[in-house]
Amino acid sequence: MTTKTKVTIYVDRNGNTNNLYLRDSEGHEGVNTITTDVSCDDDVEWIVGNGIDEITNIVAKSGSQNIFSSGPTKRADGNWEGTVCQHASGSESYSIEYKIDGQTMTDDPKFRVKPPEN
Repeated sequence: MTTKTKVTIYVDRNGNTNNLYLRDSEGHEGVNTITTDVSCDDDVEWIVGNGIDEITNIVAKSGSQNIFSSGPTKRADGNWEGTVCQHASGSESYSIEYKIDGQTMTDDPKFRVKPPEN
């Protein structure tokens, strides 16, 4: 049986550039992209960090499956959340649309759905 967990992705500005520095609660980190491992029914949250005005949208990239049963949606605090659907599998590329100094940009990290445990 799969245990439901919360996976957190921290979205920060990479220095004075317009690139993102991403890190997650699993220890993955990198500039512009990371691959975050999730399981079915996991809750995922994106935390807006240093140098980012706001995240304006999080969507499955064209040609990728949408692995979320709910969300991702923006919360009142400006952070985002979603729940991985029970039948998700494989990998998904998704786009984070964000603003720095009022300019809108996009970054394309990935999710990898872990197979269910028996």
